[in-house]
Amino acid sequence: MIRPFSLRDLALVRRLGEHGICLDAESALTRSHHPLRGALFGLIGNNDSPTYVWRSEEGGATGFVQLQVAYDLNARLVFLALSPAENGDGHVDFYNQDVWLPLLDEVVAAVGQRGLHSLVAEADESGAELAILRRAGFAIYTRQDIWILGRRPVTASATHLQPRQVTDEWDVELLYANTVPPLIQLVEPSPPEQGELWLLREDGELTAFVHATRGPEATWLQIFIHPNAYAQADDIVSAAVQICDKDDDYPVYCCVRRYQSWLQSSLQRSGFQLFRSQAVMVKHMSIPIAKKSGALERLLVAQGVRPTTLLQRFNPGADPEERWSPHARVRTYRHSFERPYSPPFGVRKTIDPLGGPCPRL
Repeated sequence: MIRPFSLRDLALVRRLGEHGICLDAESALTRSHHPLRGALFGLIGNNDSPTYVWRSEEGGATGFVQLQVAYDLNARLVFLALSPAENGDGHVDFYNQDVWLPLLDEVVAAVGQRGLHSLVAEADESGAELAILRRAGFAIYTRQDIWILGRRPVTASATHLQPRQVTDEWDVELLYANTVPPLIQLVEPSPPEQGELWLLREDGELTAFVHATRGPEATWLQIFIHPNAYAQADDIVSAAVQICDKDDDYPVYCCVRRYQSWLQSSLQRSGFQLFRSQAVMVKHMSIPIAKKSGALERLLVAQGVRPTTLLQRFNPGADPEERWSPHARVRTYRHSFERPYSPPFGVRKTIDPLGGPCPRL
């Protein structure tokens, strides 16, 4: 059974939050996610960050999940925590599938009731949660590598980024559509909304933009470069580093999806080091709905009546195998001319349908 978080669940969230797992890399690295604070924040005034508390039907296992609603129709699985279970050897197992799968099923049902279309989770490629999410129906849409800036560049880049203006919205959306594959745009239809956007223009055209999120713990970067500007990737990455804070103790992370793998070499030359590799997994909520057929449709199906179009006519004079064909219309018209003409009532003289005098009434 799953229900929204309330004040009576404070002790549960505080106790289980110490053994939970964060499934959103940006939240984990930039804000050092605190489950109890996030639950209270979502309860007071932020309906886009709900927390759900779960208890098994037997009453032996408990847990909670925290979500982040994005793009109005999609949600991200930010944090998940479960009560530890003991296996047969007496060891504590935090990844017991008998507990994870019922919880994920009820979370998907709760997300679907909110009218959301998909649920996104980011799992480490070597983590045990990847196999569990797959069993729960999550599919891998793409993979991403997270890079951390190890040493600051000594020389400044000649490329300068400008902050986004209101008039840049259309160009940003167009560049995003040309950079991100259509499959990913199903769950991420537009650029990230939170944070800052820095743009690079050349000859009036948008060449690249950098999304930066500054948190109390670190800065999160995502770089989108037009396919025609691959040769300028080194300068753009260096310019993106310059907009970050200069303190060496303040980490800078850059997330690179696998469809932008060519950008990794530029990150290495700019002083970045590979930090973590993850799989971006998506669970869709939409299911096919059976459409009820009307009384007329059921009658036509029972009698074997086939639909007709302008290019598919019924020719009763043709062979049974050729009565329905794309060329039946021509044969139908030709057949009408070959038949003897039967004048209507009151016509004194017959005429040839292909020519001849007009009938007299």
